[in-house]
Amino acid sequence: MIGKLFFVAAAMTFIIVFWLLLRLITSGRDLMKLTPAEHGWYAKRIFPLMLLAAAFATAGSLAAKWGWL
Repeated sequence: MIGKLFFVAAAMTFIIVFWLLLRLITSGRDLMKLTPAEHGWYAKRIFPLMLLAAAFATAGSLAAKWGWL
């Protein structure tokens, strides 16, 4: 049960990352012409969320092995 909750948390985190990236891509601006501050804004939000999603997915897959049924 806890493993499924971790997978749900990973999916929700991935959806947030996808929404942020989709908003950037569909903004109509050339991605190569973003200012360094805008690149930094996205990097500070997307990379930690991607790591969090990976951590949730890893914990979900190892939950049964760790005895967190």
